[in-house]
Amino acid sequence: MKESVTSEYKLGFYYLSGSIEESDLLIISSELNENGIQFLPLDKNGEVTASIDEFTNVYSFLVNSPLAMSLMSGILVNVAWDSIKIVILRTFKKVKDKKYNKTTSNGVEEKQITYGIEVKINNDHYNFKFNGISSDEAMFEAIDKIIPLLQSKQSLSSESNHLLGSGLPNYIATYDGISKIWVVRETNKIILEKIENSNE
Repeated sequence: MKESVTSEYKLGFYYLSGSIEESDLLIISSELNENGIQFLPLDKNGEVTASIDEFTNVYSFLVNSPLAMSLMSGILVNVAWDSIKIVILRTFKKVKDKKYNKTTSNGVEEKQITYGIEVKINNDHYNFKFNGISSDEAMFEAIDKIIPLLQSKQSLSSESNHLLGSGLPNYIATYDGISKIWVVRETNKIILEKIENSNE
C-alpha cells in the first residue's frame, strides 16, 4: 500500500488479511494522513507465535514513542487523537468476533482473535488488551483512559521492568469494566507466576 505522508508520528497496525481489506487500509491511511500521522500496516499471516499469545495481539495498533509523547503533552491537537480513536474503534468492531486458524505442533486450531493497542514510549512498551470489552461505549471509554494512565505512569518507569531483546511488551493492561480502570501488570511478574504455578 502506498503511503502519502512521511512523519515522525507513526501508527502501526498488525493484522491478518481477510477480515481487513485493502480498501479499509486505504481509508485509515487517508484519515490519519490528514492529521499528520503516518499509517504503517503489516500483515502477520504466517507469523503468529502460539507461545506468546497471552502477551501479544493478533490485531494490534502500535503507537510509536514520538506520537505517544505528543499526545500526552498536548502538542498534537485533540482532533488527531479523536481520529485515532475513531479508526481504532471502527477496526475493532469489524474484527472482535472473528476467529482464525493457527498452525501448531498439534495441527490446525481455530482460535478467537485478540486485539489491542500497543504504546511504545521512551523505554516502555505497553499492551492494552481489548478482548472482553463488549459495547462500543465501553471500548471508546477504555481508549480515552489510555493517555491519562500513561501520563501518570511515566514518572514511575523502572529499568528493572524491561524485557531486553524479547520483543514483548513489558506491561500488559486489561480493562476492568466495573471499576472502569486499566489494570496494568508487569510482564515479568506474569511470566514468573506462570512458572511458579506450573511447578506446583
